[in-house]
Amino acid sequence: MELHQLRYFVAVAETGSFTRAAEREDVTQPTLSEQIMRLESKPHGVGRRLFDRLGRKVVLTDAGRELLGHAQGILAAVKEAERAVRDSAEGGSLRVGAIPTIAPFLLPGTVTRFRKDHPNVQLQLKEDLTERLLADLLAGELDVALMAMPVRDDRLHVEKLFAEPLVMALPAKHELASKTEVKLADVLEEPFILLDDMHCFGDQVLSLCHRGGLEPRVVCRGEQIVTLLAMVAAGQGVSIVPEMAATADTSKQCAYRPLGKPTPVRTLCAVWHKQRFRPPSLRALVDMAKR
Repeated sequence: MELHQLRYFVAVAETGSFTRAAEREDVTQPTLSEQIMRLESKPHGVGRRLFDRLGRKVVLTDAGRELLGHAQGILAAVKEAERAVRDSAEGGSLRVGAIPTIAPFLLPGTVTRFRKDHPNVQLQLKEDLTERLLADLLAGELDVALMAMPVRDDRLHVEKLFAEPLVMALPAKHELASKTEVKLADVLEEPFILLDDMHCFGDQVLSLCHRGGLEPRVVCRGEQIVTLLAMVAAGQGVSIVPEMAATADTSKQCAYRPLGKPTPVRTLCAVWHKQRFRPPSLRALVDMAKR
């Protein structure tokens, strides 16, 4: 059993086609087919048929399904080992993900401090939704991701960064802006502007409202906090946003007020794969994000 045979096997399993697998691996189809046959044969292969060939369709057998997870793990381990050796010689790279309600507010300061202390580390940043970032972590496409708790997956390490208050966002000239704090009961009749339900933060705000006995009259949902706040500034409604978004807003077109006691918060965390290679610089970035 050789690495290139496992690579070809995984390619066929993932593409469902010998033709597409050969294209992906940049080899001829006869070459790929021959190596799969050797992998299936004895004494150097597994001695079991791995695929059922159903015309142009290829389906894993029971033996193939058993081998697939192991093969993917072996190839991932080899890839991680190659990267560890390369990074030790070149200063390395760090692939960082963050959800959209964190990335534009937390990353600039964190990255600035990080690059000052680690100028030779190449940073790759990705902003995406929680579900996709978790998939990238599991696939080895990211080293660490910054997101909101909870994260429930035994394959992932979750480290708390800090708890962040949520605040009410109002048009600057709104009558409630004169208050030192705004309670949910104060906005029972107000139109609400929220993030789209693809964002976990949008669901968190709705849950907060429901726990406070408020069924918000949602008039608009958006995909970016900056757009949401622009709508608030234009007088189209009120919203609840993370404190870091309020701190970053220097326009003075919105007023931000605490929501009273107990202060609602979201808990931010850093997440990485327990079994994959962790660049030495990962610890430094997480510590800087905490600060």
